[in-house]
Order: sequence, then C-alpha cells, then structure tokens
Amino acid sequence: MTARNVQDEAKDKGLPWTIAKGFDTFLPLAGPISADKVKDPHDVELWLDVNGTRRQEDSTALMMFRIARQLSDISKVMTLEKGDIVLTGTPKGVGPVKKGDIITAGMRINGKDVDEARLEVHVEDRPGIYNFAET
Repeated sequence: MTARNVQDEAKDKGLPWTIAKGFDTFLPLAGPISADKVKDPHDVELWLDVNGTRRQEDSTALMMFRIARQLSDISKVMTLEKGDIVLTGTPKGVGPVKKGDIITAGMRINGKDVDEARLEVHVEDRPGIYNFAET
C-alpha cells in the first residue's frame, strides 16, 4: 500500500518518499508458504482483485532480475537474516482503493491456487497519530 498524497508531496520536493509505504497496516501478508510448494519461484502467477475486479495479474517470470541476483545485490548493502521479507515490486495495474473496498490476492502455480497465499483485506479508515498536511 502507498499513501499517494504523502508520496507525491515528497517526490515534488525531492525528498525520500519511503514513508508513504510505512504506515501501520500497509503491508498485509498471507501466511508462510512451504518452499516445496514453489518448485520454480520464477514461474508463479500473482493476482489481486478489488471488489471482485481483477486489477493485477502477472508472472514472476517477468521480473527484471532473478531472485538470486536480487538477494546478492541486497546482501551487499545489508545483512539478510532468516525471516526477512524482501519486497520486489508489484505487477502492473496499481490503483486507488477506498474505505469499504475488499482486496483479495493470491498466487497460482501451474494454474492451481495456493491456499496459503490467499489474502483478503477490508479497506477501512484507521485512526492514528499521523495527520497529513502539506509542509
């Protein structure tokens, strides 16, 4: 998830915009998936629907860099440890969501849905201490 208002302002001012991805609840994750279910991580289909309409669907085969290369590059900068999560991007089709929307997502291998990867998120406003205001 990305708070586009925060991201756009930061970009306009030449500031880092990673804060726009760091709010509480902005990284919903499904449960762990056993490695033996994913024979080839470069041949997995990822999908995401909003209110039952497909917004994103693509294959990990389209990633610009293979996973081994990504991990190698990352580990040149920071130590990767067991349990770390590496975010590599998202398929085309990002778009806004609003309160009341229902996001469902998952993955397929050889055309078959992986139950452990299924995720459902109900979009809701969440009170917090951050209050967006242009600076």
